[in-house]
Amino acid sequence: MKPLLTQLKPLSALSLLCASLLVPATAQSLTPQDFAELDKAIAAVKTQAGLPFGSAIALVHQGKVIYQHQSGYADIQRQLPVNSETAFYIASATKPFTALAFLLLAQQSKVNLEQSLQQMWPQQKFPNIDASRITLRQLLTHQSGLDNQPLVWATAYSGVHTPETLKALTSMSVPDPEAKTGEFRYSNVGYNIASLWLDAQSSTVWQDQLQQLIFKPLGMAHSSARQSEAKQWPLALPYSLMKSAEPLYLPLYLQKTDATMHAAGGMFASAGDLAKFVAAQMPAIKSSLPAEVISQSQQTQVSTNSSYGDFQRSGYAWGWYSGPYKGQPMLHHFGGFPGYSAHLSLLPAQQMGLVILHNEDMLSRDLNNLIADYFYGLLLGDSGTKARVQAGFAKLGQKLAQLPAMKQAQQQKIAGRKTLLSLPYQAYTGRYLHPQLGEMTVSLDAQQLVFHWGALDAVATGFDKPDTLRLELVPNSGEVLTFGVENGVVRQLAFSGMTFIKQR
Repeated sequence: MKPLLTQLKPLSALSLLCASLLVPATAQSLTPQDFAELDKAIAAVKTQAGLPFGSAIALVHQGKVIYQHQSGYADIQRQLPVNSETAFYIASATKPFTALAFLLLAQQSKVNLEQSLQQMWPQQKFPNIDASRITLRQLLTHQSGLDNQPLVWATAYSGVHTPETLKALTSMSVPDPEAKTGEFRYSNVGYNIASLWLDAQSSTVWQDQLQQLIFKPLGMAHSSARQSEAKQWPLALPYSLMKSAEPLYLPLYLQKTDATMHAAGGMFASAGDLAKFVAAQMPAIKSSLPAEVISQSQQTQVSTNSSYGDFQRSGYAWGWYSGPYKGQPMLHHFGGFPGYSAHLSLLPAQQMGLVILHNEDMLSRDLNNLIADYFYGLLLGDSGTKARVQAGFAKLGQKLAQLPAMKQAQQQKIAGRKTLLSLPYQAYTGRYLHPQLGEMTVSLDAQQLVFHWGALDAVATGFDKPDTLRLELVPNSGEVLTFGVENGVVRQLAFSGMTFIKQR
């Protein structure tokens, strides 16, 4: 295997790509050979990156998968290649599934989308918000106006929770300082709250709702909202260019468990299964899912006026962003988590859709933009596709060439910060408790403070404020933690709006 980010010839495949596709293709004439040079370009990027991470791609047209791509490794150390059954964690690309499940339940009169949060939990108090003004519809379309970072941390990262503590955390929701109720602001909070309520009032938990309402009818045999079920298939382990260097090619330490699979981001699925879901969204394709509910799920509920890479986001439907792409109405949702990237998109009127999965998190935005541009460009007969893709891969190659220096600079910046603790290290060690979030422990190892909270671990580094440290509990994402010291005694620690009290 090549050294990390060695300077090879990453763009030679793209030169061939442009030479080999001189005539714009039409959807009717596409064959796997039309994509062979793009396959080579993707391989060249991985070679330059020095990390043979896994990718799975499925292109859908008129209800059928007309192109599949599997490359790289699901497990690099064991050299287990990605295959058609490999399941990837898809993170927030779960949201279209969860939202559709609620719409299907509403069709069956099992939920009322206009029910208020207070009506959903009539006995529960919400001291910080007016729960009578927030509806289930708003929870599922990012219009709730709520913030609740402790709930997000518990469900997505630490995994330390019970039904009782999650219900208590829901009561701690506060107004979002950046968006009022009825205004759009993307977060996991609404989906978390909606699924907790569904689990409390139904005999079927949200994971099984997805299985019964969507996976089974569509024949999605390699999809699950439980990691314990998904591990029976080949699972793609998480990697990152910033962490998974040779010679060991270690996966990221933070890996999903059932306790951190949640309704806003809690699915493992193969590209082939996701292609079945994408195909079911096409209005001209007969599906085992009710056409009227599929149509409802695609209706824009709120304006967004934003973009992500090449993708315009003028509105948000039920788990789908909506907006124009290459002059066509598009629906899309992406997912990102340390070591994973997922892309789901479709042009319903053109009966075209695309699934892109990687078990790497740093290249995904640029790489997925290029893959989508190329595939949709070919299908739509866009004569400028080849030149754009060539230029895009050239730019991506330049970014990769700069990454070692960027990585080194970041490491030096972090290492260069002094630790400004007012007491000896030993004074900060011990157990810290939060009534709903559980226990965080701080220990001392080789004159470094080590933090442990559920699924999370981190070795602290310095920060430029007194009694404050930097933690990388989530790979590639730093958190600033502050100790509360009073009269020479450590009383508490706090980060991201959460406070844990030190135990004597």
